[in-house]
This record gives sequence, C-alpha cells and structure tokens, in this order.
Amino acid sequence: MVKIKEWRQGLGITQKALADAAGLDLRWVQKLEAGDIDIQNVTVKRFSLLMKGISELSQQVSCPCSMKSDIETVNEIHEMVDKLFKEDSA
Repeated sequence: MVKIKEWRQGLGITQKALADAAGLDLRWVQKLEAGDIDIQNVTVKRFSLLMKGISELSQQVSCPCSMKSDIETVNEIHEMVDKLFKEDSA
C-alpha cells in the first residue's frame, strides 16, 4: 500500500502544495488520498509526478526521523521512473 497521505502529513505539507509540486490537479490528489482512485490504476507518469512532488517537498522541509527511510524510497522510485522515461524518449 502506498502511503501518500501519511507521507504528506508527516512532512507537514498541504494537498495543494503536493499537487502544485507534482504538477497534478488538486482534486485528483484529494481523490487519491480519499481512496476514490485506486493506486493500482494510476498511470506510471502520474505516479512519477507524485513521487517527484514528494521528493522535492521533502528536501524543503525538516523530515521526521521516522520518515527518512520512506522518503529515501520515494526518492529512489522517482529516480528510477524518471530514468525509464528518459530512456524511452531517447
């Protein structure tokens, strides 16, 4: 299970801040967190944007120690997916 809401709240950021950082629609982020959108049905591109937003915002705020490994995982996921998109477009 992806813990988008937990990560966002743990970082102390708003849904709007996450949506803006990720380049996604606020309503979409709200629906995802509410469970109205199944994470398994999210496109790789949107998932990558979401990870990018969390990754960027985590660097701007003080990350609680308990979240460090989760945020490192998010950063790794974003880097891998971003690399795949770059290779695919080359």
